[in-house]
Amino acid sequence: MRTHAVMVLMVSAALVFVSPGMAQGPATSLQAGATPFEGESIFELGARFSPRGAFGADVSIDLYPEYFAADVLAGVVDFSLAANLRLGPVVTIEPRLGASILGAAGSGGAVAAPGWNSGLGLVVTIDSRTALRADYTYRQLKVGDEMYPVPSLTAGFVIHH
Repeated sequence: MRTHAVMVLMVSAALVFVSPGMAQGPATSLQAGATPFEGESIFELGARFSPRGAFGADVSIDLYPEYFAADVLAGVVDFSLAANLRLGPVVTIEPRLGASILGAAGSGGAVAAPGWNSGLGLVVTIDSRTALRADYTYRQLKVGDEMYPVPSLTAGFVIHH
């Protein structure tokens, strides 16, 4: 039941950003991907809110659903500055750089690992309101005194509004 509530909350939050009243707001993408960690790939599911102009803020919020079964809410949030560089009428690349935090919370408590991220998105426009995108994000997250690489690769469906 908790898994369904989290998914409904996440989709509801994404739909708020897609509302017609925010005509000049960010492009919203629903995304899925994988984070390789300690020899395995962890499935991630989330949303990305990207700038529509040449420069702006990019926010990505991803959850790791496989941990829901253990009653743990785990995910990563990236806050970045991004630029949109058009390569033609339908292709845009989006380099970005910013801060990240990986967190997990469950009945035993909560932990967080702060750090930084850099990434590159490739956006292919389908029509005036939709696009497809693929993103690679490289993170360095601090756990104790050590920094750990936590990259991810995601693909998403973009809704321009």
